[in-house]
Amino acid sequence: MKTKTLYVSDLDGTLLLPEECLSPFTAETIRRLTAEGMLFSYATARSLSTARKVTSALGALHLPVIVNNGGGILDAADGKILEAVYFEPDEIDFVKTVLREAGLSPMVYSRSGDRADSERVAYVPEDLSQGMLYYLKTRTGDKRLRAVSPEALFTGNIFYFTTIRDRLEEVEAAAARIRGDGRFAVYLQKDLYSESYYFEVVPKRTTKANAVRRLAERCGCDRIVCFGDGVNDLPMFETADECYAVDNADEALKAAATAVIGSNREDGVAKKLLTLWAQEKA
Repeated sequence: MKTKTLYVSDLDGTLLLPEECLSPFTAETIRRLTAEGMLFSYATARSLSTARKVTSALGALHLPVIVNNGGGILDAADGKILEAVYFEPDEIDFVKTVLREAGLSPMVYSRSGDRADSERVAYVPEDLSQGMLYYLKTRTGDKRLRAVSPEALFTGNIFYFTTIRDRLEEVEAAAARIRGDGRFAVYLQKDLYSESYYFEVVPKRTTKANAVRRLAERCGCDRIVCFGDGVNDLPMFETADECYAVDNADEALKAAATAVIGSNREDGVAKKLLTLWAQEKA
């Protein structure tokens, strides 16, 4: 029986240009390949709301998409949540305690229903770093955003915490404590579009790797090919049959890759997809 392949790409730093958009070549290539039958999707740290804005040029994708670093598999068309991972109450209590003792006020991502439009991003407006201000400025009009009191911060089904700070040393100790607990995946990385640092916490069972495997099962695929640029793509690379790092990727990801391809500025993913699709159809 012929192998059925799922192709999955990260967005920021990988499929997207540095200007947070798709090049005309990449958009046209993926539209054409998916029309021909390629099974293509994306796996991003973004929510569906912000991912839709930067991928609109792709048109309607036929497959579900992976958002929030693997925290959800959603129908891109109607926003229905097909699968999701949420924190347990004791996990929330632990993260709250660590952040409070470190003097860090997070943004808390939660949902109250079974669709993406039930998502809420809550924050306390009295503690805004420059990075937080940049985040809010670039999301003017985002209906998910809620300025709340500290007492109302941790409500709903919570799936993601992030603290955006201007200096890495502000969050390193808290990150080490949460990582050391063993129940969480913790990401510390510099933002691609500002000078700030993201300190992100999700349940340990939330990974792009788990979500990609589940999406492959849903699509009946027995082979996975993926593309990425950051350390949060490492688990996805480890589970893939083939994995390609763009030339602008983190060195650790390049070391784990099947091969290094052209950068996001050079349409590296789209050009490699053309080659792989030609091989698959041969």
